[in-house]
This record gives sequence, structure tokens and C-alpha cells, in this order.
Amino acid sequence: MLADRKYPLSLAGLFGLYVLAGKLGLSLASVHASVSPVWPPTGIAIAAFLTLGYRVWPAILIGAFVVNVSNAGSPATSVAIALGNTLEGLLGAYLVNRYANGVRAFDHAQDVFKFAALAGLLSSLVSASIGVVSLSLAGFAQWSDFDGIWLTWWLGDATGALVFAPLLVLLVRDWGWSPSRGRLLEAAALWLTTTLIGLAVFGEGLAHLGFMTLPLTFLCTPPLVWAAVRFRQREAAVLVAVLSGIAIWETLHGFGPLASVPTNDSLLLLQVFMGTVSVMAISAGAVVEERRRVEHEREHLLIREQAARAEAEAANRAKDEFLAMLGHELRNPLAAIISAVSVLDRIGGHDDVAIRAREAIRHQITHLGRLVDDLLDIVHVTTGEIALAREPLNLATSIQRSVSDLAGTGRLERHVVDVRAEPVWRLNQIVSNLLLNAIKYTSPGGTIRIRVIGEGTLAIIGVSDTGIGIPPKLLSHMFDAPSQGERRLAHAQGGLGVGLTLVRRLVELHGGQVEAFSEGPGHGSEFVVRLPRIAPAKQTESQSVLRVIGKVASVRH
Repeated sequence: MLADRKYPLSLAGLFGLYVLAGKLGLSLASVHASVSPVWPPTGIAIAAFLTLGYRVWPAILIGAFVVNVSNAGSPATSVAIALGNTLEGLLGAYLVNRYANGVRAFDHAQDVFKFAALAGLLSSLVSASIGVVSLSLAGFAQWSDFDGIWLTWWLGDATGALVFAPLLVLLVRDWGWSPSRGRLLEAAALWLTTTLIGLAVFGEGLAHLGFMTLPLTFLCTPPLVWAAVRFRQREAAVLVAVLSGIAIWETLHGFGPLASVPTNDSLLLLQVFMGTVSVMAISAGAVVEERRRVEHEREHLLIREQAARAEAEAANRAKDEFLAMLGHELRNPLAAIISAVSVLDRIGGHDDVAIRAREAIRHQITHLGRLVDDLLDIVHVTTGEIALAREPLNLATSIQRSVSDLAGTGRLERHVVDVRAEPVWRLNQIVSNLLLNAIKYTSPGGTIRIRVIGEGTLAIIGVSDTGIGIPPKLLSHMFDAPSQGERRLAHAQGGLGVGLTLVRRLVELHGGQVEAFSEGPGHGSEFVVRLPRIAPAKQTESQSVLRVIGKVASVRH
């Protein structure tokens, strides 16, 4: 909406433009003094209502009255015609705003065709019907000529809307846009080509070559498509207006492919052709603009995706650095606490309560130390700071050591552990984490089974328990750290849930796979590790070594 101080100036400018275009249009009238096959004021009215708003209707109404009262008819018929012209513009703008995206009607091809149907063909029925009926009732037109006058009026208004409304809307909407300097030469070539084609097709140039009667109007299409594809719809609309002006001028002077028919008929056919060309050129430009917008949005989304990925990677690195720092910082107080417990063993009380308290502290400190180690291992694996020195290892012996180590800590006293292992040569630290996971989620008195077998080229480790089981929705996420959340909250078992994540990473580093199985809550769980199997070593079995880049830490599996 215009500011109030600009409103009178807008009305005055619109009034002057409408009167000038109306007088120019009526100068081409032939079937009736008030009816012209070329009527730009319809396009001016619709464009004004779309870009400036409905409040500029007084300029259209008064302008239409002035154009007609000074031409023919009476004040009464001039008022009726002015009302019809104003209602035509208001109806066309309303329908376009309601159903064709308003001033953005030329951004999409489907809206361009809606504009052509609603503003071009439908709304122009109002002005033609009101105008011809008022002239006929007042006796300024014969009823026998009603059909011819009405058809000329309707087609003149319709093509005026199709040719001039898009031109004015696009000029106002895209006023600040101009081609880059590198394309000014191309723009000049486009204008020159369009002008030469217009003069060649509609002018007297072809008459001297004997091509006057050939239907060469199709030559007008290439430069319009060129403008729509290489530039913008505004340039295509301007070139349509240029071609229309050249065609009208040459046709009035007896040249062009339509000069052989009566003037009114030739102008009607010419305007219908230019209206059709205008719709096709602008719709082609809309398709190109849609593609440009999609490509721009895709590039924008790609940039945002790359920025988000870089931000996520930076956040992930910061997280890993924080976890590594946290792990190293936690080791110092843990060492001090365990030393203090040893001192208390020597000088503290020896009653049952004190002994149990110190054992509880020692047990939890040991557990916390293992969590810190797992946390650091996860960080090292994730950041690629781990290199495995793969050496032959008898899994049966490794598992027996793991069970013996845990039994020595007293953590297996409340469970039945069934170990059946045949000699299979490969690796690993993996068993300890799987066994600790089974202990954590198996109630005292439950059974934990460990199986080591060889199947073809695979060494298989199976750790099953009679514990709380795994909900089906968590099975596929068991080896992701967050998957332990529901279990930890529901059963308060403690732990960060990084043990299974570490298992998966280490298994993958050794070229194997790990899977989790469970029939649901209360039915226990089973973890199966499959590793490449190698031939038995002739020498004494050796151990797998976990090496941290920059720091060597040997872990016996």
C-alpha cells in the first residue's frame, strides 16, 4: 500500500497513463468509434490493482470516463463504459490475487496460465458486455452489429491484459534488477535480433523478396525464448511489447502476413497471436525461474549442510578431547583414593563394619577405574588413535584368564559361570567387557555361559546369560552408547554403557562382527562375536596388544 502522501501522485500518474493509452487505442477503432481491437488500458488497470492495490480505482474510473466522453456516445454511456472498465480491472486483479498468487503470478508456469484465463479471458467479459449493451440501448450501436462489436471489444481487452499487464507488473516488481556488465552485449544483440525479425516478418522487407504471403510469424518465437532463458521474464515481456508495436505499425501500413484482410480483422488476429506468444514466453520464463530457484535453494542447502557437518565434526572433536581430558584427570584422584584405602587397612579399625566399608570403597573404585579405562579406549578408537598389532592368540586360554581374573576380584561369587572353550587361535580383550555386561544385568544366582568354538574360517565367542533380557526395540542399538539409557534408568545397574560400544569397535578393528540376541525382557540375552580364524600357532601363544599412538598400553586379553 502506498504512503498517503504518494497516493495523489499515484492517482494522477495512473490517470494520465490510462487516458494516453486509451486515446491511442481508440485511434485504431474501425467497427465502432468506442471499440478498438488494441486496448492497452485493460492491462494498465489490472497491473495497477495488482501492484498498487484496489484503492487506485478512482484513477481508472475517471480515466475511462474521460477517454470515452471525449470520443463518442453520451455522458451516460461513458459512465457505464467507465464502470465496466473499472469492474473489469478489479475483478481480474481479485481473481489473480485469490487464485493465481497475485503479483507473483508470473513466478510459476501454472499461475501464468491461471492469470491468462482469469484476467485475460474471464474478466474482460464484464467490460465487453456492459459496454456493448449500453451502446446498443442508447442507440449508438446497432443490435445487428452486436456480435462483431462485442467480439472486437472482448478480444481487444483480453489481449491488452495478456500483453501489457505482465509487462507493467514485471517492470514494477523487478525494477532494480539489471543484467551484469558481461551480458550487456548479449542483451543488445537480443534487442537487435528481435527488432530485425519483427521488421522482416511484419514489414515490407519480405515483400521485395516474394515471401510476403508465407506464414513466417513463427520466427518471432526464438528471440522471446532466448530472453526468457538467458535473462528474465521482464525482458521477454518487453520484447513481446516491442514485437506487438512493430506488427501493429506495419500492418496498419499494409505490410505483413495479415495485411490482406480488413484492418479490424487483421489487428484482432495480430493481437490474439501476440497474446498467445506473450503467455507462452512468460510461462517458459517461469519454468526457467523455478529451476533457477531450485538450484539456488539446493546450493544454499548444500552450504548449510557443509557448515552443519563442519560444526558437528568440530563438536565431536571437542567432545572427544573433553572425554580424554576427563579420563586422565579422573585417574589422579582415583589413585589417591585407593592409596588412602590401603592406609586405612593398616591403621583403621578391624570391626566388620569398617572392613565392609573399605571393601565397598575398593570395589567401587575398581569399577570406576575400569569405566575410566573404557572411556579412554572409546575416545582412542573413535579418533583413530589405536593401531592393533595382530598376533596369534588362543581364545580358549584368553577366556580362561578373563574368567580367572574376574573370579579373583570376587565378582563371580554370586553367579554360576559355565565355560566351554575349545582351542581356537585368534585374539581379544572383548570377553572381559561382555562378561562384565552379563554380570551387571544378571541377578545373583543366575547363570552365565561362555562358549568358544570354531566354524570353518570363523572363531566364534558366545556369551549368554539368564538376566533381564533386552527389549526388541533396543537390540539394533545395543552397541551404541545411548542404547543403555533405558536399561540404566529402569534397573539402576550403573555404568556409562560404553563397554559394548568398545566391544564393537575392537571387533571391527580385528575384521569381525558382533551381534546381540534376546527374546525380550526377562528371557536373558546372548552376544555372539565372529572373528577370522587362523591356523594354530606353533610357538607359545602370544597376546594381543592395544597400542595407543604416542603412548603404549599393553592389555592382556
